[in-house]
Amino acid sequence: MTDILLFHFARYPKMTPQDAVKLLYQSAFGPGHLLRDEDMARNRLAEELAATQESDGPLLEDIGGGYARLYLGAAKRANLPLEEIFARFLFSAQAACPGKDAFATGLSCLEALTAQGRAPFDSVALEAYLTEYRAEGCPMVSHSQTYRDHYHPAYRVVKNDVL
Repeated sequence: MTDILLFHFARYPKMTPQDAVKLLYQSAFGPGHLLRDEDMARNRLAEELAATQESDGPLLEDIGGGYARLYLGAAKRANLPLEEIFARFLFSAQAACPGKDAFATGLSCLEALTAQGRAPFDSVALEAYLTEYRAEGCPMVSHSQTYRDHYHPAYRVVKNDVL
């Protein structure tokens, strides 16, 4: 997880503690939390794909735990059909995930890297965020507004071995 976090810190220097926790959550729990209603999930993907511009960026970006972010702009550039993207997402949502222990290990790794000054935020900011986050029961989180403003994320989490 150290290498994954360091890669993301370098690629996304405007990351906040919230964004790092989202990455760790996705790597531990995959996309299953997003698939309560298949039709709604397919429709949401179709809307997001239609609104996303083609991108020269990577199709896949490793997030650890056997998962990757499949970027919709790159998928659009590669002419991946909506149904193929959705099938990969659906398969990934139904697959077993690393779970709570992996998430706890990831959080410990994040705290250690931040204490070493290797994160794009400091330990005070991380500890303040994690104190509130843990008090809320460690829920799924969205990207921070800062991350959304700078990086415009549009992706689906999929198993690395699905492509």
